[in-house]
Amino acid sequence: MTAALSQVTEIRTLQEIDDEAGQLRASLEDVERRLKGSEELDAARSRFAAADAELNAARKGHRRMEGEVEGLTARIGPEEKRLYDGSVRNPKELTSIQHEVELLREHRSKLEDQELEVMARMEAADAEHSAAQKGLVRAEARWEAERSGLAQEAKRLDSAITSADAKREAQKGKIAPAYLAVYEDVRRRRGGVAVSRVAGGNCGGCRVAIPEAVRKRAFAADQLAQCPNCERILFVG
Repeated sequence: MTAALSQVTEIRTLQEIDDEAGQLRASLEDVERRLKGSEELDAARSRFAAADAELNAARKGHRRMEGEVEGLTARIGPEEKRLYDGSVRNPKELTSIQHEVELLREHRSKLEDQELEVMARMEAADAEHSAAQKGLVRAEARWEAERSGLAQEAKRLDSAITSADAKREAQKGKIAPAYLAVYEDVRRRRGGVAVSRVAGGNCGGCRVAIPEAVRKRAFAADQLAQCPNCERILFVG
């Protein structure tokens, strides 16, 4: 009976080691995921890219508008000179020139109004670009600091997992092969949990009532007692 009791205890210890190792691996997986990138940094980069594109588009629009206004001004100058320098004497032609100048001026005035709107857009884009750039610098600095800490944590967790794996191998040697095979099989099929406490006549794993004969076997512990429903190894205590 003492040997069986000892085996149940050793199996419980193995379960505790496996639980610890599982938590360590889950933590390492989370750290490695976070090391792949920062949501804050990704968002800051996206914001800056959008602001940069908007500012470039606004500047391009402003340059185009400036060119069109300058082109109209260049066309208006010679026509106005012809209108007033006396080189054209035909009244009909003068009227035509005057009409053309008025149309060009009207068009230029509309373009100048549009240019003011484009300049306002460019100023807003420039302000957003500056804010986005500052936000990106801050996010990059935070990410660098976080990444350094995460890298250290990954090393610590990796070392702890190696230690837990070594403990597991040592602990397996304390358990009879037949009992160890049962533990490994149940653990594989039950989400990593192969051992369950008897609580109030129920299996602590699946909450199903344990038959009296099985419960007595768990108390006696002269052999492994398993839940008839989930097959987990039962212990009392």
